[in-house]
Amino acid sequence: MERSAILKGLWYPEDRKELDSIVRPDLFRRGNSTDAVLPHAGLFYSGRIIREYFSSLSENIRQVFILSPSHYYLLPENRLTTSRFTSSATPYGSIRTVPVSIEGSVISDEALQREHGIEMFLPFIKARKLDVSYALISHVDSLSAVRKIAEELTDATDEHTGFIASSDFTHYGRRFDYTPYGDDAESRVAENDDRCASLLSSFSLEEVFDKYTSGTICGIAPAMIVSMIASMRKRKGRTGPAYTSNDITGEHSDDFVSYRSVIWEE
Repeated sequence: MERSAILKGLWYPEDRKELDSIVRPDLFRRGNSTDAVLPHAGLFYSGRIIREYFSSLSENIRQVFILSPSHYYLLPENRLTTSRFTSSATPYGSIRTVPVSIEGSVISDEALQREHGIEMFLPFIKARKLDVSYALISHVDSLSAVRKIAEELTDATDEHTGFIASSDFTHYGRRFDYTPYGDDAESRVAENDDRCASLLSSFSLEEVFDKYTSGTICGIAPAMIVSMIASMRKRKGRTGPAYTSNDITGEHSDDFVSYRSVIWEE
């Protein structure tokens, strides 16, 4: 079974040469990066941040595991949703895809086929000549649930697997029904998201769970789980570049999305 590239030509270029201008395989080097929290907006918005991770990937990483929220389907909390796909299509060609078997997980090929939080990373993974696995998790109700899923994923993978938590940061404005900051919104969002990213990078998950699970960081559950995995594997975390959709478009819209990354290194 192959997951189709349903967003090519829409959220990112279908033409390989145009796609190269975003993915930039010519910039790929060997570095120390292993795991990350990365945005999943259309690549016009998120490509620069995603590229930083793949441009500095450790030579020990041979497979990437994408853990994404679900934007289109209501999923059970505290349980992974997986699929039966054995390949994933990209404009660069198909990627070998390794299905994940976790006790208690739900299988939904449809949910993973539709999810843009999976697809945005696939061109980079193919360009880097890696295998891929992926799963969805929308909500966790406790830190013990975070730890349980992190342990299950750690047991199901090896040391050559890098984990990506698929997440934009704060979605702000009336469009997202989130307007707590008034006229100073962009700077307050930046301050808030900087704090969250820093806490994730340093494995301070109690504070992340207490302060950020009720906001509009769509992949906060995947981010906490990947932070826990990086902690278990004794990675060192740092925060990466940050900007908003307004910075990309040059507009000053009251509705905007914050993008940033957390990178863990060996």
